[in-house]
Amino acid sequence: MSQNRRSAGRRRAWGRGPIILQYDSLEKREVLSAAAQGLPDLVGSSFVTVQNADWGDSVTASGQITNQGAGDVTKPFNVAIYASGRAAIGRASVYLGEVTIPGGLAAGQSVPFTTTVQLPSSPVPNMAQNGIVHLDIKVDSQQQVAESNERNNSGVGPGYDESAIQISPAQPALLKTASVGVYPTSATWGRTLSVTAQIANASYGAAPATRAQVVLTPVGILQGSGSDVTIGSIKVPAVAAWQTANIEANIQLPAIPPLLLSGTTQYTLSVLPDADFLTNPVSPHLATGGIGVDQAVVTVNLPVNADGTTTTPDYGVLPDLATGTVTVGSSELNWGKSFQVQTTVQNMGEADPGPFRVRFLLVGPSGNTTRSIFLGDATIPGLAPGYSQPINQTLTLPSRLPDGVVLDSVGIGKIVVVADPENALNETFKNNNTATSAPITLRLLGSNGSTYVPNYPPPGQLLPVNLPSAAKNRRAATAAQAAKGLVAPPTKKLYRRPLPKINNSVTHQLSVFPKTVGDFIKKYI
Repeated sequence: MSQNRRSAGRRRAWGRGPIILQYDSLEKREVLSAAAQGLPDLVGSSFVTVQNADWGDSVTASGQITNQGAGDVTKPFNVAIYASGRAAIGRASVYLGEVTIPGGLAAGQSVPFTTTVQLPSSPVPNMAQNGIVHLDIKVDSQQQVAESNERNNSGVGPGYDESAIQISPAQPALLKTASVGVYPTSATWGRTLSVTAQIANASYGAAPATRAQVVLTPVGILQGSGSDVTIGSIKVPAVAAWQTANIEANIQLPAIPPLLLSGTTQYTLSVLPDADFLTNPVSPHLATGGIGVDQAVVTVNLPVNADGTTTTPDYGVLPDLATGTVTVGSSELNWGKSFQVQTTVQNMGEADPGPFRVRFLLVGPSGNTTRSIFLGDATIPGLAPGYSQPINQTLTLPSRLPDGVVLDSVGIGKIVVVADPENALNETFKNNNTATSAPITLRLLGSNGSTYVPNYPPPGQLLPVNLPSAAKNRRAATAAQAAKGLVAPPTKKLYRRPLPKINNSVTHQLSVFPKTVGDFIKKYI
């Protein structure tokens, strides 16, 4: 081969122009490589959670951290847990908490951990339509340990440092009054009524122990129109799915008829289950079955004097509860999140009412309380005439609404405060018991537009249960053993990405220049 042909070949291989060979010192690389060989390498080698949960639920996470490096970890480090819409920790991930791993993790050893975290109260950003949220861990989240490989502190893969949870609501309960009995059906004010009822749970979800409200309404008056008076309550035990509970109580009638019930003797007695809104947050609770199901007719007369005349009620001095300004801690609230409400209740009457309730409701922008969501009750032990009671209440917006419930606007709402919501007190004036906040914006977490709040499924519908696959079962068993310290370290090292494939192309050979420049020149020139 002539000298000219050799020169032309070199120009085709290296480009036109003079050939300049620049060599980097390998000393620095060798020093770094030697130093890395003595460092630890922390990685998540096991991580599992439950397969099904709902927003806001507390879930137990179990896992294992392995030191697959050559050096020991002598200082404690943290493992952070995130919720993500995708199977990787990113900017939209929601931080849930951390667990601290103590120092002393030797090379090649593993340490288990178990902790409890609370899922976000509403959907996280970038979630897919399948309703799956990913829980990911990040090992050494505060970078307290110098490692030979920092890239595998997260993102290794499912079962190692990521677990998927199917978001599924708890099965709701549905309590109904199936029958009501009253004895005697004709009574006198100041005497005792014996009330019995059967409470049925018409749902697949179990109901906790609750309270049933006993209400009197004048015959001919529509229930819920403001003339209902609570005369007592009955304890209801926990009721399993599709089961019933028989309850009874002796209700002491007031000595004189309540002001809202005066002027008549015929009443409809209703037994309303779940008076504390533990299973059904929709307010108000009303009887829907009618006479013979959840209602009964009862006659209550005034006491008769010795001369045959009836007693004229003497109400004396009475309290007058008035609710003041309602202030919400923020003009924008997130569904599923807690917030503060401040208000004041003043007694403008002449008597102390004794203990009474103050109820907080969520309503639409119209302020209509005939269709509202119960948020909470506060109990005031009493209030002297002329005094005021400030109330600072912590409330939580629900993350789901009951089946079929849609507020007139889920993006705008108001908070309503009602003093004596069950009309258990005699007052000189009732129309000042309610006050309403200014409009507030209601949003889902991570949403900038109009919100859609998911509903619970119908109570009579059996929810599907996502059974874990065989692989998930194996990982669950592994995690359970990891929590007990019974899992051996992995037999192969765990990496975030597969090891790069060997590339013998010319482009690759040039990219590693100058380490292989000698071999390259020998091969191609």
